[in-house]
Amino acid sequence: MLLTSGGRQVEGSAQGLRNVLSFAWALLPVLSWGHLAPIPIIHAALKLRTRILWGAAALYTAATILLWSATITVTSGPVAPAEPSEPPGWAAALIIGLTVVPTIHALVVRGRVFEPRPQQPALVAALQARQRREEAEAIVARDIDLARELRIGRPDLPRQFDDGGLVDLNHAPASVMVQLLGLSEAEAAQVIEARDRMGGFLSPEEVIAHTDLSPVLVDGIRERLVFLPLN
Repeated sequence: MLLTSGGRQVEGSAQGLRNVLSFAWALLPVLSWGHLAPIPIIHAALKLRTRILWGAAALYTAATILLWSATITVTSGPVAPAEPSEPPGWAAALIIGLTVVPTIHALVVRGRVFEPRPQQPALVAALQARQRREEAEAIVARDIDLARELRIGRPDLPRQFDDGGLVDLNHAPASVMVQLLGLSEAEAAQVIEARDRMGGFLSPEEVIAHTDLSPVLVDGIRERLVFLPLN
């Protein structure tokens, strides 16, 4: 994918933050002394949907409830202030177990839970084409002569510059409008007649105003259009 240096920096920063958060996620049992041990594994089970993870999540949840029940405060009477009870001896072992075992488990599955989802090739290609269109449109706005030299919006002419699929509605032939924009032959003929009569379009709104093309159709192809002045 085409990326500016700033884009690479942002992507690198986002990946770094993702790694930090994923380790914090895995260490939640340690940070909570076992009291929140099931949370990372429940999240992993929801994400990965495996029976082993669901079983582990249920086991850790039951052990955590048992731990909570062992450390809950008790009262000596209906109006007596609450006093902490002495947890049974096995509670300490349970805390250690809920601190260590779910943490190791979370670290093992962390990569699978937080791995970036691969982008679909079609999506990557579409995003690349959109970026190339934006770059080409910037050239058109800044330097018309350069845009003409690069033949932006003229896929019917020999050229080496890739403009991402732009179509110069003031110069492109009807065949390009049909093949790349999805216009019918009658609609393409309308566009050519109107541009010749008007001396060229300035915007998609003028296309809508001076042809019978529907606003919905023009809006659907708006980002593919450029309007270089007629020679």
